[in-house]
Amino acid sequence: MFDYETIKLLHHHGNDDWVPMAETSHHDAAAHDPERAWLRGARIFKCTSCEEEIAYVPAAEPRTEAPGEAG
Repeated sequence: MFDYETIKLLHHHGNDDWVPMAETSHHDAAAHDPERAWLRGARIFKCTSCEEEIAYVPAAEPRTEAPGEAG
């Protein structure tokens, strides 16, 4: 699993201008958008200078059973 707590997410604004991204709450109007339903469990990060957003979605749990076995 990716440890996002130990890195800093940055948004490139051109040249040498990199701006930090901060985790946002899910309590804005966009959070109620039905198209965002596939992002359940995701963490949303927004550029602190503009409105650009990214979603960090953890990968599915790895399979531990052999093919054909019921899990």
